[in-house]
Amino acid sequence: MRTKAADPAVRGSLEGWLDAAYDSLIESGVDSVRIVPLSERLNLSRTSFYWFFESREQLLDALLSYWSDTSTRLFERILQSPGHNGRAEYRALIELWIGEDEYDPKWDGAVRDWARTSAAVLKRVQAVDEQRIAMIERIFLDMGYKGKDAHVRARVTYYHQVGYYALGVRESRKQRLELLPYYERVLTGQEL
Repeated sequence: MRTKAADPAVRGSLEGWLDAAYDSLIESGVDSVRIVPLSERLNLSRTSFYWFFESREQLLDALLSYWSDTSTRLFERILQSPGHNGRAEYRALIELWIGEDEYDPKWDGAVRDWARTSAAVLKRVQAVDEQRIAMIERIFLDMGYKGKDAHVRARVTYYHQVGYYALGVRESRKQRLELLPYYERVLTGQEL
């Protein structure tokens, strides 16, 4: 029996279970991330779940870790460009948000919704927010701002973007790009 269950076609894969949990969280919230619905979604037996996770809580921990690691890495990558050109870093940050190719606001929003029901998730989200703000502050430092000026500009820029998604603002990429120079001038105090 165990050899048959070891077949990935029968048990699925770790990535498959995480992808299904990711999709369920985005579509219907954390309460939908349950073993039986996920196994039905994957067309697998619920016992195959236990090849990868000991419990639903372990799956949720893995999902939260995945969000934390991947979402932070996107911001870190911006700061790895040589020369610490604040304007180029700022533009890369804006492209990350507007492009939505790598940064998924629905994923970010789903985790934030989950944080409203879990103190542990809220603590993790707050820690990630602080990391992201610190990275954006670095961008403003690279633009020549100092101390609190760089920090507050980073916070306002970050809160502006998170608020954009939290309010469900729906604009096309074209509309966002048309408004970009105005936002840049207000948020950076510079003409970029």
